[in-house]
Parts: sequence; structure tokens; C-alpha cells
Amino acid sequence: MNQLHITYTILFLWLLLCSIQDIKKKKINIYLILAGLAGFFVLLISMTWNGEFNFLFCLGGMSLGLILLCLSFITKGQIGTGDGLIVCITGLCLGFSRNAMLLAVSLLASAIFSIVLLTFKLAGRKKTIPFVPFLLFGYMGVLLFG
Repeated sequence: MNQLHITYTILFLWLLLCSIQDIKKKKINIYLILAGLAGFFVLLISMTWNGEFNFLFCLGGMSLGLILLCLSFITKGQIGTGDGLIVCITGLCLGFSRNAMLLAVSLLASAIFSIVLLTFKLAGRKKTIPFVPFLLFGYMGVLLFG
């Protein structure tokens, strides 16, 4: 198994942990986010030195997460800061185009889920839903089809 496959596997497991925490607490522990950021940053630096990754590839991937962080600030937390940080981290590993696919699939899946909840009156408009499980779903889609 090469280093890229190891990175993708670790990212899957990390997203799974974040998803579980997001479902249970509707919040992700900052230490889990920082551990992911530090761990993937170290992995990607070593892969960059080996010529497997390009630093601009990583920065481009992070740009979508940075946009989400700005939107979180503008909307006063309507979009979770943790969600933006997680999208930054997935962008480190996936680059811009795959991270854009991940975000698009995640947003679509969460919208469909929300419509189902509203249609069957299982939740109101103000109900919040955890977003990280949808990121995990989108990640699996990107790995399988992207």
C-alpha cells in the first residue's frame, strides 16, 4: 500500500470519528480537528518531499474550506466553523477539484435529507443537522467515482 492510499484511509477513519462526534454532540472537538490538521500536514509534507504531492495542490484544495470559514463568520455561525475546518483538511488531501466534488455531493445529500425531514414533518426549518456525516458520504463517493 503506498503513502497516498494510507493517507486516504486515515482521512476516512478521521472523518468517521468526526461524524460520530458531530452526530452525538452536534459539535466537533477542536483537538480532534487540530490533530487531523497536524497529522495530514505532516503526511503531505513528507509526500511533497517524495514528489507525490504538490504544495499548490494542497493550497487549492484548502480554498473551499477557507470560503466556508468566511461564510461562517459572515452568517454568525449558521455554517459551522468546524465544518469549514474539516473541508480545509479534506482539501489538503484531495486538491481543489476532488474537494469541490466532495462538497457538492455533501451539500446535495444534506439538502435531500433536509427536504425529507421537512416533507414528513420530522423537523422544522430551524432544526440543525450535523454536516460532517454528509462529508463522509461525499468522501466515499469521491473515492469510488471521482
